Amino acid sequence: MIIDPLNDGKSRIELIDSMGNDLSIVNDARASFEKSSTQLSDRDIKLINYLIKHQHTSPFRGVVFKFKVKAPLYISRQWWKHVIASNHNDEQLGWNEKSFRYVAIDDSNEFYIPQTFRKQSKNNKQATVGNLAEDLNHKAIAIYQAQCEHSYQAYNQLLELGVGREQARGVLIPAVYTSWVWTVSLQALLNFIGLRLGTGAQSEIGAYAQAIIELIKPVVPVSMKAWSTHADAGESQK
Repeated sequence: MIIDPLNDGKSRIELIDSMGNDLSIVNDARASFEKSSTQLSDRDIKLINYLIKHQHTSPFRGVVFKFKVKAPLYISRQWWKHVIASNHNDEQLGWNEKSFRYVAIDDSNEFYIPQTFRKQSKNNKQATVGNLAEDLNHKAIAIYQAQCEHSYQAYNQLLELGVGREQARGVLIPAVYTSWVWTVSLQALLNFIGLRLGTGAQSEIGAYAQAIIELIKPVVPVSMKAWSTHADAGESQK
């Protein structure tokens, strides 16, 4: 299944491979007792809930997912922060991204253009709140789209002059689409989802986080139900 998180016909995220499931988590958690299960029981489900509720999540590292992602460059750079932050625990297993040194952009349509622009929050420097009025939104789209087109034209002109791709890419704006393959443990994935669906997170990357939930639910349905239950409980207590 491929999901278009930004609903523009260009964004995408796809689960291309996975290893492990809910039963893997249970068996990893009980490894110290040299015990294992062959089928998920009610007792195992309670254990998964306990692990998530009390944040004993190291057994979740044994479940691994591999995604193919296409997103605006500025979203990928927010995403990359999670890889840097988690590498010391080997929770993030791989990130292999398209290189504009090797691959040229051959389509001016390869930019993300929002159709709804939000207003800057007065209380949070990094957040937005509410939408622009309709007339201002139309103007914002026109300005944004023109800049994307100018960026592509400058890039293409540099290539036609014989400038190498590694230098020509410098004029591409962060709205340009890039793609990568992301290999990640369930432990790190739940952290990503929690942060990127949290208060103050940018809604565009939040759309990818929501898509991830839909993609991994069939693989780890018990874990995702437990995570949702305890995440919601934590929010209600704030």
